[in-house]
Amino acid sequence: MVNKFGSLSLQGKSIGKLTFAGRNLVGANADVAVAMLNVNNTLNTENVTPQAGFDFSIAFGTPLKLIDAKIIAGTARSNQRSGARVATKTGTLLPMSDAKTDTLPDEEYDAVFVSGKDKTVHGRVRSADAFDSHDLVLFRVTPNYKTDNRGEVVRDDYDEPMISNYQFNFIQQSKSGDVGNDDNIVRILVDPAESERLQAGLKPGDKLVPQGLKFAFAGNDATDWTVYADTLVALDEKATEKPASNQNKATTTQADKAKG
Repeated sequence: MVNKFGSLSLQGKSIGKLTFAGRNLVGANADVAVAMLNVNNTLNTENVTPQAGFDFSIAFGTPLKLIDAKIIAGTARSNQRSGARVATKTGTLLPMSDAKTDTLPDEEYDAVFVSGKDKTVHGRVRSADAFDSHDLVLFRVTPNYKTDNRGEVVRDDYDEPMISNYQFNFIQQSKSGDVGNDDNIVRILVDPAESERLQAGLKPGDKLVPQGLKFAFAGNDATDWTVYADTLVALDEKATEKPASNQNKATTTQADKAKG
């Protein structure tokens, strides 16, 4: 499948202020204990599978910090459709007074994790856990059409199909010899106006670096993750901005500029 990434490192402090709300049981057999956390003193909650030995008896409202967190593909509750996968957060939950911090430096978290049609941001993630943004070779661009609640393509006043976004399909150059493995395909979605601007002059084999990356969890038969980008920049243009030996930081800087 495309966009088959094992996990993404999640910056716990970017989620917001976390306070303990209680214990919940999740998983296909409802046998995985997670900590329910209120976010930013609202009724919004996050479920986090904590470290072994976490004390679920702490008082309601206890402030906590989350470090070395990851987003992975978890298993939905048994009352969901068979085989459904959901985004699951894991990490280490500690008192605010604990001195420990994320193992990764802040600049490594160069993208965001989003949900819903409005792409609500739920925290910053590390794109390098999914793919090397400087290793992408373009081979196809195709439109995704808007559909109604019956699955029919929506058309405009001129009876033309309306485009939701474009799929930019890439091969990871470092893995291009593994022709039998379509797990190496990376698909990035870009809004129509920006896509149409970008496509002028593009050809197969172009090396492009995504800017302003956003990751959403899909968990369906075709893909585990949906990846959005604000735009794409030619690799040779990036090379003039930052030395190739400092690619991760270059990607972070550009993502911040793009307000990813």
